[in-house]
Amino acid sequence: MKLYHGSPQNFNILKPQKARGINEFENITGVFLTKTFLHASLYAIGKTLKGKTAFGVSKNKLVILGNLNPKAGYVYEVKVKNPIKGHLGQYASEEELKPIKKTKVFPKDYEQYFIRVKSKEEILKNLRANSK
Repeated sequence: MKLYHGSPQNFNILKPQKARGINEFENITGVFLTKTFLHASLYAIGKTLKGKTAFGVSKNKLVILGNLNPKAGYVYEVKVKNPIKGHLGQYASEEELKPIKKTKVFPKDYEQYFIRVKSKEEILKNLRANSK
């Protein structure tokens, strides 16, 4: 199955990492993946804001708290035989993955998918609305 991983970092091998999330799937050790290049792109760009402001990613929106500008990230295309299926188009692999393609993604190319909000509550509201 062809899937995508988004990251702010430039890697040659994707290694499983322990995640911290809100459900069982989001707390496993794995390489987290999506079905679409767009979702992975938004995640890669959003993750450049980690530690600077709050943000959230849905399959087609990057919701950002405030006016900070994200930086470029990377999307990795991989093939996975038996990924672990999560929710809302998310997958994971418990094994290291060698990308078959790596693409640098730039915020200016995805601005139409950004939503800027003034509170963390608005992030959740927008993510819920975009997950339906």
